[in-house]
This record gives sequence, structure tokens and C-alpha cells, in this order.
Amino acid sequence: MWLFRQSGAVLERSAHRMALLDVQLLDSLPAVLALLDPVSLAAARQSCTGLSSQGCSEELWERHCLARYWRLKSCGPAVQVTTWRCLYSEFSKLTSEERWEAEWTGGGFEAISESEWFAGSPVPRTNRSSEVRFSVGQVILNRSGPYRGVVAGWDEITKVPKGWPSLRRDRQPWLSKPHYSILVHGGGSTYIVDDNSELDRVPGEVSHPSVQQLFLRFNGQVYEPSEALRSAYPEDDALGPLLARRFCNACGAEGAKFDCGICRVVRYCSQECQQQAWLQHQHVCRPARA
Repeated sequence: MWLFRQSGAVLERSAHRMALLDVQLLDSLPAVLALLDPVSLAAARQSCTGLSSQGCSEELWERHCLARYWRLKSCGPAVQVTTWRCLYSEFSKLTSEERWEAEWTGGGFEAISESEWFAGSPVPRTNRSSEVRFSVGQVILNRSGPYRGVVAGWDEITKVPKGWPSLRRDRQPWLSKPHYSILVHGGGSTYIVDDNSELDRVPGEVSHPSVQQLFLRFNGQVYEPSEALRSAYPEDDALGPLLARRFCNACGAEGAKFDCGICRVVRYCSQECQQQAWLQHQHVCRPARA
């Protein structure tokens, strides 16, 4: 009985790891309890109640489904489930190819029109999902390229033709993951997920023929979007995350304390860093708006 109590306590503290176990574990609890004598049953009752309660939590199963990019809205219809726990149970039984096909069908990807492909839809992106990491106008680095570029648009889900090469490669679970339209420095463009990408800590201007069409100017940290682009992405805040992390505009270190006295947009660790960056920054520095 002591061993059971100890095991129950460990299981209860580890309930958040339930997705690593088979979903049927929870369904088997009644049968397990039925084998216990009254004394052991009384000792196990509290631990098992907590375990069952936490293990059945939709919030728990949602977290583990999303960690695998399985979204109830797009994946559920094809396997006819309406709860996160059931989605985990059903999708765990499928191969990667079967999951991909189920999501493509259930998520209505076939119905996406050509005009919407590659972040081309003019419909405003309202109710921005917390899964969207980057904002229009931010300069990013992609380590797998490697390349850097400016974010010119994004979609909360993949919007490409079904035969698009990146969708065929190993059937990665990326259909319902945010995708970004990137103008690559030096010309060219791409449409990517955020894997292997991060904000450029020391952003520089991006050389691309479409930059002047989509953006007003580069302010030293981000590109300021045109009115049309701002209307399409009304909830984007390109500058906010950079200001919050206070990257030095010379060395890229986090926690820079000193603002540029003119534009108040870029920050520096020290006077030495400011002097080092001024040769480049002077070309984009503008007085701060009152």
C-alpha cells in the first residue's frame, strides 16, 4: 500500500506528461481500481482521482496536440472528432502521410483560391494568433538558408498549391502552421515557416526591388509598412518586440540601455557601440515624432 501511495504521488506530479503515455491508460483506470482490495482502493482514490481529472483535461491534450502541430479545427473533421483528447488518440494511430492527407481534407486547404497563395490575400489579418511570431516589416535571419530578409506578409496556415515542393518533402506537419512571405536580401523571395528563423539583432537594410513598393522606409530597426500593407496587417507590431528586448544596434547584445538621442528607435550598450554604428545608422536616422 505504501508503494502504491508513493507511485500515485509520482504519477500525480507527472500528470502533465500524460501525452507520452497511451490515451487508453485513462480508460483502463476503472479496471485497475477494480482489482484492488478496499484498503488499497481507499489509499489510491485521491491520487487516481487527481490523475484522471488532470489527464482528461482538454487544456492538457490541446497543449500536446499543438506541440505536434495537430489542430482540432483543421485535423478534427477528417477523423470525426471534436475534442483534443480524441484528436490525439486518433491521429496517433495514423502514419505521417495519412495525417497530412486528413488535415489537407479536413482543413479545407483544397478550397483556398490561387489569389490567396503565398500571403496574397488582401483580407485584413485580424484576431492575430499567438502562434504568429513575426510581424510585417521585421528583418529576420534564416539559418538554414542562410539568408536574411524582410517579412512582407504572413498567413496563419499554409496557403499554397497542393503540389508545392515544400509540402511534398517528408510530409512535414506544417499545413496549419503560420507561414511568412519573405523578401530575401539580394533579390528573390520565399514562403517559409518560422523554423530556423529569428529576428536580426542588428537589422540592416534589405536590397530587393519590391521593398520600395511595400514599405515607406527603414527606420534603423524595422521597415515601416505602406498604408495598404498596414491595413492588411492592422495588429502587427514590428518594433515592439525589438524595443522590449533592447538589442544593441551595434553588437546585438540584449539589454542595451541607451537610446539614440535623435530617433529614439535604436539602442546601444555604450558610447563606443553608438559611435561604431553611426556610420550606417546616420543614413536612416530621423528625429523622433513628438
